[in-house]
Amino acid sequence: MNEVKNEDLVLWRKWKGSPTPQNLEALIKQLLPIIKRETSRWGSLVPSYIMENEAKLLAIKACETYNPNAGAALATYVISQLQKLSRTAYKNQSALSVPEQQRLMFNQYNAAQRHLEDLNGKRPTLEETADYLAVKPKKLQFLVENVGRKELIESGEGPAFAKDHSEDILDLAFADMTPIQQKIFKMRTGYQNTPIAKDSNSIMRQLNLTQGQLSYQLNSMKPLLERAQRLR
Repeated sequence: MNEVKNEDLVLWRKWKGSPTPQNLEALIKQLLPIIKRETSRWGSLVPSYIMENEAKLLAIKACETYNPNAGAALATYVISQLQKLSRTAYKNQSALSVPEQQRLMFNQYNAAQRHLEDLNGKRPTLEETADYLAVKPKKLQFLVENVGRKELIESGEGPAFAKDHSEDILDLAFADMTPIQQKIFKMRTGYQNTPIAKDSNSIMRQLNLTQGQLSYQLNSMKPLLERAQRLR
């Protein structure tokens, strides 16, 4: 690890002393694993080449402003500057239709949740995620509550009930669910502002379920939702 840090600094000093294209290329190549790791977090939102190009520009700016006397390693400083990629991903969605924007923004929300959890060692709150994504908490909450439910509805793992269920139908169905079903439903859809689980494996780990048990519980929700629709 120290060898990598030393190599980073050697290449940085070489470039600062002689800022030629060749020296810059060698420095960016040294930082490429960091760049690729950070851009991969947003691969489901924006084409990778767009994010990688932006990341390289941010990395170059970081190298220009880096001060080794401040105490931080070059890689650490570059990573901190690459956090701005989240805003790049958000801006590149502006040309999409509203449903596409919402779906991609929901993917971005999930990616940000995973990133912040990895960074801080705990699941972030909705407000923390909204601040990271530079969006209003109310807008993000609406997105999580609505798009998150559609994710469950349209996925092969969830009950395939009609997409236009209203809030009161969901509330009726939720009231009839068993405690374990309620936990699964909230973790899959963000119902009642619950943080959405990363994936099915995450739900199985947290609730100590097998794949078969999870599928059984998800499928068992379908008649509850159908019954709530009839009672409405």
